[in-house]
Amino acid sequence: MAEKGPAARVALVGIQGSGKTSLFCALTGMEYARAAAHAGKTAGAAVRVLDPRLLEAHEKNGPQKKLVAPSLEFLDTPPIALQDPGKADNPGVFATFREADGFVVVLKAYDLEGDRKKQTADQLAAVRGEFLLADIDIMQKRIEKLRAEVKKPLPTVEESKKELAVLERLAEAVLAGDAGAFAGLGAEDDKKLRGFQFFSRKPMIPVVNIGEGDLADPPRPSTDALPVCLKLEAELLAMEEGDRASFMKDYGLASLVLPGLAVTLYDRMGFQTFLTLGDKDTTAWALRKGSTAWDAAGKIHTDIQKGFINCEVVPFADFRAHKSAHDAAAHGKQRVEGKAHKLADFDIINIKTSAR
Repeated sequence: MAEKGPAARVALVGIQGSGKTSLFCALTGMEYARAAAHAGKTAGAAVRVLDPRLLEAHEKNGPQKKLVAPSLEFLDTPPIALQDPGKADNPGVFATFREADGFVVVLKAYDLEGDRKKQTADQLAAVRGEFLLADIDIMQKRIEKLRAEVKKPLPTVEESKKELAVLERLAEAVLAGDAGAFAGLGAEDDKKLRGFQFFSRKPMIPVVNIGEGDLADPPRPSTDALPVCLKLEAELLAMEEGDRASFMKDYGLASLVLPGLAVTLYDRMGFQTFLTLGDKDTTAWALRKGSTAWDAAGKIHTDIQKGFINCEVVPFADFRAHKSAHDAAAHGKQRVEGKAHKLADFDIINIKTSAR
């Protein structure tokens, strides 16, 4: 089984004792003692994203063929220290994952007394507050520099004025808690600001580490929070399958969160997948949601993108309903699309190109 470079780097963030390192080990398979040896530092490991649809496609295309899966690199970062509820004091900590593409905030809900929903909400607010303050600090420093530059007769004065106007608008929006302001940026402005690596524009996924007593009604500090009892699930996954099923029934668990969590996080990070089925391999490619056939061609090879003619597409549902992608095409389930066609998740594609 082969793999490509990670689609994204995902930093795990949380207070001391949140279960952040336990989650890192559950995702990566790293032994806890080895991960704990990195205390105070950042540890990283790549994890294949083995979506059930990919495994199904591999089996159908030929299980003896090489399977190439997308991956995420998870980073276990130093813990965040909370002085008071909703307030964090973390000089230098956030710099350790400035280059991350997204964040999983691990929230401690187990072994807490009182209102666990409020306490986890306070933890989440503390992290978001730190992200916001870090972005505002960078924006204000850049704004101050630009305000000085626009007063000078420099050749770049008009460009500086444009950047200043964008940053002033963004700073005001982010300060008001509106991270969605980044979505309104034009392509040119987006390219200019990408280098700042603003936290506010990156995905942030809350994972609530609950106790066994909260399985039936887990505290959710936000609608997108993912509750999981890390200790219990790790114990269950270490059991033989038959014993595990019995214990899961006792706990009222229809399924476990951890086995499919990498797939869930991949989706939450804004990725979808397209497949290419070859004579020697089944390859899954990571693509940002909303991307086009032209973007997919560039993922495969820049020469293929330059020589793009068209893209043959078989939707996954049609592939699943037939013996193969070729059989689906023979039954009229294959479409020929142009550069601007937006791919659906797990489309099977074949790009026609003039590239040699």
